[in-house]
Amino acid sequence: MSRLDDAIRAARSKASAWENMARGKEERERQEQAEAQALLAEAVGRLRPFGTEVFIRVKPVTFFGDYTGPDGQRYRQVSQQRCWKLARISGRREIDGKLGDEWMESPILLPEDGTAGRFWLDPGLRPGRYGKYVSSTAPDPLNERSFIDVRGGFLDKLKRHLADAIVSYERASH
Repeated sequence: MSRLDDAIRAARSKASAWENMARGKEERERQEQAEAQALLAEAVGRLRPFGTEVFIRVKPVTFFGDYTGPDGQRYRQVSQQRCWKLARISGRREIDGKLGDEWMESPILLPEDGTAGRFWLDPGLRPGRYGKYVSSTAPDPLNERSFIDVRGGFLDKLKRHLADAIVSYERASH
């Protein structure tokens, strides 16, 4: 037996333990995402009778835009779907690792297709009527940091926000 055998066995054991931890973490994250998707789908079903808000996705165009930004950039609507607001948030969007200079409205929305996220609304592209959210960028996916609430894990926070939204929309309809 060489003088390195004990150290090699210890290193192999340590490497195996790290691999097992990483696999366990990935599996927990997959299960959490599956549970989150099930919660979002159930919430859409419960919220469907309530609310009139819509989310409008736009893209920059050269001519014939549906919206014009404050800088003169024109935008065309590419999709529209019903949505429900889960949380009202504002912030500075991180782009390429840097925080932007401008504070933007960035609510957490649940569109009817169940793809909830933090939606960064384009300043100056609001159509002027309450209940319309307009964005030219993809939303930030929901994760642990999406919610200001510090209690519990991601699924607990998501459940609380979904429950609060359902109750709020139910009460607003009466």
